Amino acid sequence: MLDLVTTDAFAAWYQALAAGPAEDVAATLEVIVQLGTRAEAPGSSDALLWYEHPSLSQLSRRTLVDFEKRASPQFLKFTQEWGRFHGYVKRVVKHLESAPFVARLARLSSQDASLVAAAVERIKQLAKTRTLGFPEFQRKRNLHPFRAPSEFEATALARFVDVSEVRDAYLQALAAAGFEVVDLPPHPAALREISPRSTPPGLRLLYGIDEKQDRGLVVLGEWLDRTFYGDSVRRAEAIWGQFLEGRPLSTQPALGR
Repeated sequence: MLDLVTTDAFAAWYQALAAGPAEDVAATLEVIVQLGTRAEAPGSSDALLWYEHPSLSQLSRRTLVDFEKRASPQFLKFTQEWGRFHGYVKRVVKHLESAPFVARLARLSSQDASLVAAAVERIKQLAKTRTLGFPEFQRKRNLHPFRAPSEFEATALARFVDVSEVRDAYLQALAAAGFEVVDLPPHPAALREISPRSTPPGLRLLYGIDEKQDRGLVVLGEWLDRTFYGDSVRRAEAIWGQFLEGRPLSTQPALGR
């Protein structure tokens, strides 16, 4: 089981929550703990569980732990890899559309700039095609999370989560832009964002999973209201980096109120 702790700031924020939102947050933390490093928490946005199924949409977060136990291992592996595929796409597109990279394009020849633009469009199209194609495949094959896929279905699902075409396009864009061709890791130790079900205006948690150490840190909880500022992510990333580096950081057990 994952060893999940929180920062003191998160613990203080959680203690001040009303009963309803606090229950939502506690249930979310329980899901994160139970899934551990085997699968991403449903709704987390870095390596999102990009899967919708009628039987899943009716479940509460507390019941998702039981769902994970009942689902076939092949299904759970696919949902994890499906999320990682989209997470990889998100990271490479973010890099290729970042301000420093775009500024670099202005100094390229028209031919090289066109190659980069084509690579970015190729990556986006691959993500769109698979996102639209999977529900159709699921419907035609009547895929169900509690039933192991056939050999044919397993092969098809593996193609949906294969990052090789995206990686090739990304490396082509780097080469055309004159950058050193170094791939992004498909499974980064990045912060993740998750939004528990709660009353408006909604809230979010920022947390990270250190797979090598089988541990996690809930860095931040915040309401998405007028007190919300975007630099909270930057501060959270700094704290997460401190945690990964083993520098002193006061923490508390994640579960318990």
